[in-house]
Amino acid sequence: MGFLHHHSRRGAVAALAATIAIVSCIAFASQNYQHNHALEFGVVSAPSRFVAGPTTTSNQRSVSANAQLYFKKYQVVGVNHRVGLEGKSLNFMLGNDGAKSLQVPDNVEVRCPRNNEVHIASADKDKVLEFSEAVQALKEDSGKEGVRRVGKGVRIIDSLDPVHEKKLKLVGVGYRAAVKGNTIVLNIGYSHPVTLPILEGVKIDCPSNTEIVLSGKDKWAVGQMAYNIREWRKPEPYKGKGIRYEGERILMKEGKRKK
Repeated sequence: MGFLHHHSRRGAVAALAATIAIVSCIAFASQNYQHNHALEFGVVSAPSRFVAGPTTTSNQRSVSANAQLYFKKYQVVGVNHRVGLEGKSLNFMLGNDGAKSLQVPDNVEVRCPRNNEVHIASADKDKVLEFSEAVQALKEDSGKEGVRRVGKGVRIIDSLDPVHEKKLKLVGVGYRAAVKGNTIVLNIGYSHPVTLPILEGVKIDCPSNTEIVLSGKDKWAVGQMAYNIREWRKPEPYKGKGIRYEGERILMKEGKRKK
């Protein structure tokens, strides 16, 4: 009897342990399901400013979609080939083919920064493509002359008149720069100050005596003015003194040692 009683107690304990294990598994499974269910639908129900589908992506821009412009650029190549804009009339001189004109359609912006360049932009891509075809059809590019496309396809830009910027830094004891009227005055180690005229369309600021900031809508003019300033005192490779572009790395050389 004692042996049977002991055996029945062991069976009851084992059954109780199995029951507890089963209940624990059921509770864990239920909790895991609820957690996964919450993860699955939490993004949909939670208030969010950015909603993306499971298979879609979007490029975020720093400007609104209305500020986007589609852009194409053309060059007029050849002797006695040029282009100019008068009001809404885009006038071409195409050598032996003579003069031709196109009327700029509404909601299309056209610029001629030089007498051989045409910039076409609009918020409507179809209008850019349509007017670009009309421009290119005026004279086929033979390799020597004609209307030549610059770049492939249609670019997306934020502005037709971007502001270009260059920064220079003066490194050297006593080096300083200041803007006086339409000139910039440089004290860069010579016996006399260097005075340079500022190119048209370029604005120069000097936040400090050793900093020069050049800006303007004409990229060439800004770059050329920065080059003109830097040429007066290029950075030397032993002490690094001179005028350098922002971020420019100078390869330093070791000076001669005295024996």
